[in-house]
Amino acid sequence: MRKIFLLLFLAGFTAQASDENSLISGEPIVSYLVQDEQQRWTFEGTTGQSIHLSAQNYPPDPYSDVDLVLEVYDPAGHLIAADDNTGPGTDAMFISLSLPASGTYTAVVRNVNVWAEGSYLLALQSDEFPVGCQSPLGTMVTGEMPSQVNRWPIRYRVFLPPCHEVLQKRYPYVILMHGSNSDDALWDTLGIDEAIVRGMALKRLPPMAVVLPFGGSLANTNTFGAGASWESLVIDELIPYMEASYCLQNTREGRAIGGISRGGFWAFEIAFRHPDLFSALAGHSPFFDLTHAPPSNNPLDLALAPPPAPALRIWMDRGHDDYAQLNIDLINERMTQNGIEHTYQLYPVGEHANSYWQAHLDDYLDFYSENWSFDIESLPDCP
Repeated sequence: MRKIFLLLFLAGFTAQASDENSLISGEPIVSYLVQDEQQRWTFEGTTGQSIHLSAQNYPPDPYSDVDLVLEVYDPAGHLIAADDNTGPGTDAMFISLSLPASGTYTAVVRNVNVWAEGSYLLALQSDEFPVGCQSPLGTMVTGEMPSQVNRWPIRYRVFLPPCHEVLQKRYPYVILMHGSNSDDALWDTLGIDEAIVRGMALKRLPPMAVVLPFGGSLANTNTFGAGASWESLVIDELIPYMEASYCLQNTREGRAIGGISRGGFWAFEIAFRHPDLFSALAGHSPFFDLTHAPPSNNPLDLALAPPPAPALRIWMDRGHDDYAQLNIDLINERMTQNGIEHTYQLYPVGEHANSYWQAHLDDYLDFYSENWSFDIESLPDCP
């Protein structure tokens, strides 16, 4: 068995190696798999103990051919859980379970591709769920919201974090919008909920919720103005409805907004015009055009106006081969010239595609949640 162990100080990871290939809670491991290889890691557990186990390509690579499978065996050698590429990112897996007995458990990571090899990250986290928790992996809710602006109901999805039904806390949240020719399923398909659960389990992300509205034809229409635009629907209808219906935080500090492609355009348009409502703004391959909106609504023009006040935390990213790069680079130049502080992340690999956005979910969530509390008890109570 060939393994490479890395000390990942910058990423916050540590490596744990031993002759027995032991796995320790809270100490992620990076190891290497050759073609058609499997590696076994053992950890101690007790009856009823709640654990989270995740494995993924490392670093995340949407073009990797390594095909990972994660399995967990009980002390008697029986398979009790398995995951095959159902989590966020390429070949990412997440298992959450309550251990059935005390003893030594075995996690097996397999590369079933006979032609590829590469590194992976394996992490174990032990957790205690509150009594009565029915959602250790969180809950993705689907529903419809009445809308006067749209004239018919708006479909949406809302992700609520683990044990929300028991804890009854007001969670901070981010509104994430999809691009053209997509819908409210986009971020769900990319694996945003699995990424949050894994990040929370590994104590890398605080508890948070996500609102995923379906923009329909309204979000694809270049219509602007009070009471008739996607901006109006988000500000006047979506935000109040979600905060009242799902006990989400109703303060600027507890809200963020972002989007992919056309959704990134709307995130910038809305947040630049309403900086008092959001603490953070992000666009992931945001699509901007010099002529699609009047100057009062076009982010390319708003980037030259007086900087938003109060100031927003702003993130923007694209891959090296993104077809929308011309105007993404332009708004970056204009914000820089105008003194609007922001982060512009140019990744060396990536196109205007799901595989690119999926590979960077963890980066996006790290940004949105940067100033949110890890202490659930400190969150406001639901009424």
